[in-house]
Amino acid sequence: MHRILTVCTGNICRSPVAEAAVRAALDGTTKRQAEVSSAGLHALVGRGIDADSAAAAQACGIPLHNHAARQFDTEIGQQCDVILVMETHHRQEIAQRWPHFLSKTFLIGHFDNARQVPDPYRQAMGMHAQAVEIILQCSESWAIQLRKMIT
Repeated sequence: MHRILTVCTGNICRSPVAEAAVRAALDGTTKRQAEVSSAGLHALVGRGIDADSAAAAQACGIPLHNHAARQFDTEIGQQCDVILVMETHHRQEIAQRWPHFLSKTFLIGHFDNARQVPDPYRQAMGMHAQAVEIILQCSESWAIQLRKMIT
């Protein structure tokens, strides 16, 4: 297992931050390099990371990379080993549209009491900061589990 996909709605706030946070949490800790990417179930295709989400992520030390939002589809789903979603309705949508991916689809907060990451899109900066804090905590929890599987 080494291909991880983070998924949210628009692929401009939560999932690109989660992509960077999971990548950073795994960086240099496994023998095999993990590939981490992101997509959106209703992506704002081509857009970069939301400025407030980027600022909140950078304030927490998450190293961001160039990003262009992309739409989740069958091909992207087939290419990954684990799909980490931000909210239960994302998992439900995947179950409805791509039931064959459900067995590899988990809440990012799976190891943190099924914690969900609320959508900060068009919300106050505090919501972006809260989302990033949750993503950081949950990404580290996933990294602990993924290290066991990847090494």
